[in-house]
Amino acid sequence: MPGVPLTPTWTRKLAAILVGSLVVPIAVEFVLALIKGESYNLGRAATVVGAVGLVSLGLYLSRPSALTFRLSMAVFLLAAGIMLALYGFLVASVDGMFDGRVAHAAVGAVAVCFGLIIGSIGVYAFSDAWRQHPVTIPEQREPARSVNVKRFAPYRPEAHQNLVELCRTRLDAADLHYVAYYAGHQAVFRVDMLDDPALGSFHGLVEPQARREAYDAQGPEVEAALTSFNRTFSGLDVGVLIRLVLDVERGAVYYFTVDRDTGRYVLAVTLDQEQVHRTDAKVAKLVDDLRHALGFPRMTELEQRK
Repeated sequence: MPGVPLTPTWTRKLAAILVGSLVVPIAVEFVLALIKGESYNLGRAATVVGAVGLVSLGLYLSRPSALTFRLSMAVFLLAAGIMLALYGFLVASVDGMFDGRVAHAAVGAVAVCFGLIIGSIGVYAFSDAWRQHPVTIPEQREPARSVNVKRFAPYRPEAHQNLVELCRTRLDAADLHYVAYYAGHQAVFRVDMLDDPALGSFHGLVEPQARREAYDAQGPEVEAALTSFNRTFSGLDVGVLIRLVLDVERGAVYYFTVDRDTGRYVLAVTLDQEQVHRTDAKVAKLVDDLRHALGFPRMTELEQRK
């Protein structure tokens, strides 16, 4: 899919973890066979390696645009749960169902495969949660393909067209999907790519236009909420709130103050829950650039002066 990098992806990382996890059970079984003086069961090892290898190969070749981590893992865990429950039912209710060395070897191989895959999912999820390092924002790869621009009554080309272009070029199907700019506490313009085909899977029951109109109405409401929060925290002598992130179940809504005295701020949106932190950093950089374009010092410059 244009504009969406194919590597590295969660599918390839999980495939690597899954292949690496084969080493432990095979090595342990080999050592136990040596200790007991038994022959190593090459057939069972080949079955495990073949099954896990096929799953790993499928993951490695998967395109991230066609596969989501949450959906894929939900389907796999559901299938694993059903198969394990069926296995338990047969063991408990049917006498002699798994008598014999061949049946036991087959069941053992399947159980090892499922255990390795589930364990690999756990390792990936744990490592992903553990890694919460600052995000480096990549350079814009290419302009968004389906950009919608709306100019409101306060818009003036000579004052705002450069800001429109600045916001438009930051839109990306991979993270930032909507930006609205306010001045004097009024909407001046907004740019979005909610109609882009790459975002089709995010909309569900809400059409892009209805989503767009809802976001358009949220700017003043979020600003009013911030005013209320400022009154709540006024006694703490910590200054005013300049940023608010509403991390919802599917994506996030960002409020960033550009200049409080003139009622300038932006409202931004990502629909991708997996890109919430990356988009947060990207919007912060956009606000810095908007301040620079308006003649204000960047937020980072203000922090350096303290």
